Amino acid sequence: MPESVRERIYEAIRDTITYGELLPGERLTEKELSEKFKASRSTIRESLRQLESEGLLTFEPHKGFRVSKLSTRQVEEIYDLRWLLESYATRLLAEKATPAQVAQLEKLQEGCRKAAAKGDLKDWLKYNNAFHLFFYDNCGNQNLKLLLDTLKRRIYRYHYIIIQIPGHFPKYLDQHQKIIEACQSRDGRAAEKHMKAHLGGIKNILLDQFQKFPGMHPG
Repeated sequence: MPESVRERIYEAIRDTITYGELLPGERLTEKELSEKFKASRSTIRESLRQLESEGLLTFEPHKGFRVSKLSTRQVEEIYDLRWLLESYATRLLAEKATPAQVAQLEKLQEGCRKAAAKGDLKDWLKYNNAFHLFFYDNCGNQNLKLLLDTLKRRIYRYHYIIIQIPGHFPKYLDQHQKIIEACQSRDGRAAEKHMKAHLGGIKNILLDQFQKFPGMHPG
């Protein structure tokens, strides 16, 4: 089967996990997925293995694949790494930001504003993810980008939890704007500081609200 078909299946399953349509602990069977996507079981297995490698699925011998559970320890580990790496990427971009790059960040920020105004969670995820990925892709450090790319799929699961916690969109938009303004003035240290505040706040919100969501557990 063409690689693009396998990728499409992988993305479809990934999105059902990311958007909370499949909850932590739920089982996925190759047979059901094969029938749903009209694909061979070997193709389904490849997609599931990729999701396992990204931490979204867990394989249990004689039982198959389940959606990985989430824990406070994972939040702390993943967001501590993100805090370090993404804030550094933000600093690197800000120090050499071009007017075109700043304009693109403003465009993504406007997408976030419109999504927040409509209460469109999927649109918010789309533009917010693109905003953060812009720093990954344009930091100018290929090895840093590779590390962040490895981390990002694990991060995405938490994004959908975060945006279901009401009342935080105005704060996120304000923090985004401070980052953009620091990039506009090419103030790398300020951009790094504002991104650290943004990500640190998200981590604290997650830890505070974590056990209110199904499938979460401490430790």
